[in-house]
Amino acid sequence: MKAIFPSLIANLQSPYGPWQSAYSVDALRRAWMVVRANKGGSGSDGATISEFEARLEPNLANLRAELVNQQYRPRPVKQILVPKANARWRPLTLWTIRDRVAQRATYNYLEPVFDRQFLPCSFGFRSGRSTRDTAAAIIQARKRGAFWVLDADIQDCFGQMRNHIVLKQLARWRVPKPIQQLVKRWLQTKIGNAWRSDQTTAGTSQGSALSPLLCNLYLHSFDQAMQQRSITLVRYADDFVILARRKAAVKWAQHWAAANLKRIGLNMHPHKTRITTFDEGFQFVGWFFIREEMYQLK
Repeated sequence: MKAIFPSLIANLQSPYGPWQSAYSVDALRRAWMVVRANKGGSGSDGATISEFEARLEPNLANLRAELVNQQYRPRPVKQILVPKANARWRPLTLWTIRDRVAQRATYNYLEPVFDRQFLPCSFGFRSGRSTRDTAAAIIQARKRGAFWVLDADIQDCFGQMRNHIVLKQLARWRVPKPIQQLVKRWLQTKIGNAWRSDQTTAGTSQGSALSPLLCNLYLHSFDQAMQQRSITLVRYADDFVILARRKAAVKWAQHWAAANLKRIGLNMHPHKTRITTFDEGFQFVGWFFIREEMYQLK
């Protein structure tokens, strides 16, 4: 009874509820439905969506037992290179199907609580928020008198996020310890075919269902620091704009943003960051802004 009572109190105080509920049969089945709908390729172990589905019930039952009993261990991952629009390549981490299901279930458990704490300036990878909402926020700032714009990109954001800061944030946001340990295992999962000698573990690399959520968590302190009276921040994942009436305010904001990103181990991309105006026009998350107007790019 003594061992149960403290955990019961913790569950009552936690905004998340009992952590085991993240991996109920229904929760894992909902996670599986999302994984299947995404129509991803085979996992790092070669197993396909169809093969996992052929033994769906025993696969989910085994996965649930491992997760609830804290015996789950992720399988090694592989990386593939995906072409980008600028003729460069982006590494994508390939997880097994079972790992994708476990990550999606964890995402479903954490996201509602996290989302209530994220700031209105954050738009990317959030339920009910789209690039159109992002564009509308920029136009609203223009209507309030913003003329100068810092158009910025965080350099290799997903690749440069530091594991210990992610874990510190999870603890600060009172994520149950078994979930913290689970995320830690995913962050430290070995990459079987790492193409960079400085990145041999998965970290928050793109390809995980959790990475977008962890990105917003990681940048939350940045969002807080940029809530200044003279500027407006609009952020979509690792891209952001800062809007202001005066050039001096935007120049100051550029230095302030750089300092706050550096504090968490990140940098603005030197070739993708510039100061411009609404008269000159600029693109952001698939929209083009010119004077008081916005146009969606095809």
